[in-house]
Amino acid sequence: MNTIRIMIADDQRIICDGLAVMFDQHQDIKVVATATNGEEAIDKAKAVKPDVILMDIRMPVIGGITATKIIKQDLPSIKIIMLTTFSQNDYILQALKNGASGYLLKDTGLQQLVEAIHHSLSGQLLIPESIQPMLIQQLEATKENKPVSFAASVEALKERNIKMTPTELHVLELLVEGKSNQQIAEHMYLSVGTVKNYVSKIYRKIGVSGRTEAILFMKSLV
Repeated sequence: MNTIRIMIADDQRIICDGLAVMFDQHQDIKVVATATNGEEAIDKAKAVKPDVILMDIRMPVIGGITATKIIKQDLPSIKIIMLTTFSQNDYILQALKNGASGYLLKDTGLQQLVEAIHHSLSGQLLIPESIQPMLIQQLEATKENKPVSFAASVEALKERNIKMTPTELHVLELLVEGKSNQQIAEHMYLSVGTVKNYVSKIYRKIGVSGRTEAILFMKSLV
């Protein structure tokens, strides 16, 4: 089993140290670096190139979101999971737009945290189901006066090197519009089974497990 190398970035040293102690219980996870501000996180990420970074959003010198953007630009293969609270939806959306793999609450249990690290490495988007609808509503509210075309989202997919066929993109566009599999099938003159197959392929490519996550992912790209 390959060891997963992680870095913890949080301005509270007690959190860094506490997480490091907890991860010592797992042989397949090794903490290779810690950082207490965004600038330090950027420097250490470049130096040690961890597989996953647990990144606090609010940190001194350079915030976690800006640090995430810079790290993902230079080291796109690194998965970054934000540490935050329910009251920071604006920050969560900004983090997703800048390449974060999702977010976790700081009081997340160890086993759930370990599972999230593994899921991020498999390309999954990490957003608790309980707040997905709220995030989508917030995205819609912020874009009411600034409509964004689906083409812009497609360009963002290309920038992330996510490749889809024209048919998959058409299915995805209709899915984002809120259409059901039956409605997509009727619109595209396909069987429902064929649409389901396309939807499953799309989920795998963008790293989500359901319809709401897919919509949230696409709406957060631009």
